[in-house]
Amino acid sequence: MTGDPEDEILLETSRIGGAMEVRAISTVDGLEVAFTAPANTMQSDIARLARQKLAYVRRKARGDVNEKPDKPGGSDGKGGLIA
Repeated sequence: MTGDPEDEILLETSRIGGAMEVRAISTVDGLEVAFTAPANTMQSDIARLARQKLAYVRRKARGDVNEKPDKPGGSDGKGGLIA
């Protein structure tokens, strides 16, 4: 962890068959997001995806999100992340 408060998140994972249900909560503002990932996804990747989704939801709440993503493969344009 870098010590940056924006990096502090709580992760809850539940395995459901071949998938992992992930819930991430920011300790800074209590924002919560949820997504699914393959069950064999590394914990570091889950944490990275959770931070990206939290950042996306914050930008969307501020109205800073474009309809189409700038980076191919980074987002599906519907609020989800492609893993």
